[in-house]
Amino acid sequence: MVSWILIAAGAYFLLAFTGIADKFLVSKVVKAPIAYAFYTAITGPFSLLLLPFGAQMLNLQGFIIALIAGAAFIGAIYHTYAAISLTSVSRVVPILGGFVPLFSFGMAFFMLNERLSTFQTIGFIFLVAGAVMISLKKEHGVWTLKALFNAISAAFFFATASVLTKYIFDHSNFISGMIWTRLGFLLPIPFILMSAKNRSAIFSAPKEAGVKNVALYYSSRATGTVGGFLQNYAVSLGSVSVVNALQGLQFVFLLILTSFFSLYFPKVLKEKISSEIITLKLIAIGTISCGLYLLFV
Repeated sequence: MVSWILIAAGAYFLLAFTGIADKFLVSKVVKAPIAYAFYTAITGPFSLLLLPFGAQMLNLQGFIIALIAGAAFIGAIYHTYAAISLTSVSRVVPILGGFVPLFSFGMAFFMLNERLSTFQTIGFIFLVAGAVMISLKKEHGVWTLKALFNAISAAFFFATASVLTKYIFDHSNFISGMIWTRLGFLLPIPFILMSAKNRSAIFSAPKEAGVKNVALYYSSRATGTVGGFLQNYAVSLGSVSVVNALQGLQFVFLLILTSFFSLYFPKVLKEKISSEIITLKLIAIGTISCGLYLLFV
C-alpha cells in the first residue's frame, strides 16, 4: 500500500504546479472553457507512443468502456473551467475535493466491488474532510445555479473517468488502460467543432494567450500529463476511492506553493493570508495527516 500512496503523493505534487498555472491562465488569459477541453482532447493520440511497451487488445465491451472513460475526462475538464469562468477557483476546488472522492467511492463500490477496511473508510472520511477544509476561502458574492451545476458535473465526470479507467486496468494492464482511455479523448472533438462559436474560441485562444503564456500553458500541460500518469498508475495499483481522496495532498502542496509565490513573487501570484486562514489550513493539514495515518494502520 505504501508504494501507491507515495506515487499518488508525487502525482498531486506535480498537479499542484499545474493548478497554479491554470489559475493564472483562466483568470487572466484564456477564458473560454471549451478551448481547454479541445486542446486537452487533441493530446489523446500521443498515447499510441506507449504501444511497444506491453499494450493488449481489449474486447468490444472493454474498448467501449475505455473510450467512455476518456470522453468523461474531457467532459470533466470542460465543466471544471466552465465553473471557474462563472465563479472562482476558490469556490470550485472544495466541490471537486469533496464530491470526486464521494462519487468515486459510490461508483467503485457498485461497479468494481471495491471495499475498504474500517480504518481505510475512516481515513477516507478524514481525507475528504481535510481536502474540503484546506481549499475553503471566504469569498464575496454567491454561487450561481449554473456554476454549481458545472462544478458538480465536473466532479461526476472526473469520478466516472477514474473508476472506468480502474476497470480497464483490472481487466488488462496499466499500459493498455493508458492507451485506450486516452483515445477516448477524441470522441467529443467532432461535437465541439460543430459550433462556430466553439471554433472561434478555440482558434483564437493561442493569439489571446501570447507567446509567453502559450509556453506557460504547455509547461502546465506537461506537469499535468506526468502528474496524471502517476495518478493513474497509483489507481492501477490500489484503491481508486482512496487515490481520489488523497487529492487533499494536492491542496497542501498548493498552499505551500501559493504562500511561497505570495511572499517572494507577489506580482505573479498574490494570496490573502490571515491568522484565520492559517488556523483553518493547519486544522485541515492535521485532518489530512490523521487520514493518512489511518490508511497505514
